[in-house]
Amino acid sequence: MKQIMYLGPGIKGIVRRNQIFTYWPETVIGQACAFSPLAKYLFVPMDNIVQCKKELRKQGSFLNLVYQKIEKQEAEKENDRL
Repeated sequence: MKQIMYLGPGIKGIVRRNQIFTYWPETVIGQACAFSPLAKYLFVPMDNIVQCKKELRKQGSFLNLVYQKIEKQEAEKENDRL
C-alpha cells in the first residue's frame, strides 16, 4: 500500500495538516469531504508529493485555491464555536 499525505489545513477532529497515512484512509477522507467536498483533492500519494506541494505553493493554482477555501471554512467554523 502506498502512503497517502493530506496537504490541506487541519480540520479539527478529523485530520491534521501534513498528516501521513500508511493505509487508505477511507473514513478520514469521507469525514473531510463531509466538511468540504474539495478536501478529497488534498489527499495525495507520496509518489506525487513534490509536484503537489509545488502546485500548492503556486498562487491561484487549483490546489492552492482548494487549500484556501478549506482554511477559510475551518476558521469560520472555529469562530462559530466561540
